Amino acid sequence: APGHRRHPGRTPASCEIAARRLLGKLARDEFKIAFDQSEIGARLGGAETWRSPAGERIRSFTIITTTPNELCAELHNRMPVVLKPDVWPAWLGEHPAPVHDLKAMLAPYPSEEMICWPVSARVGNVKNNDPDLIEPINAHSH
Repeated sequence: APGHRRHPGRTPASCEIAARRLLGKLARDEFKIAFDQSEIGARLGGAETWRSPAGERIRSFTIITTTPNELCAELHNRMPVVLKPDVWPAWLGEHPAPVHDLKAMLAPYPSEEMICWPVSARVGNVKNNDPDLIEPINAHSH
């Protein structure tokens, strides 16, 4: 459509912040999830620029999610799809790939290549932006 631009993409996936879900309610326990630093992966997503009915230019971004691995399942019912660098060209269409290979890339990232620790609930406020936000805290101290 005119005024509509779509871009498949990837964003660095060095870490995620997740809130733990308990009994269907969002608890205020926040966690940092980090990926194996030997190979930084990329979260899958897409960027789009479009015009609203009022003529306003809108830029939006989406992150593709999948079922959680064992580690992330303790925190949430989904997780971002994270790809290792060796499959980026196929995902981005730089190399031909069969549809079944592309669908296989949507699998959860391996838990054994991730770590997780509790962080301050301050991460839930966008006004906070300092390195202490990802420092480990005692899970029972807040």
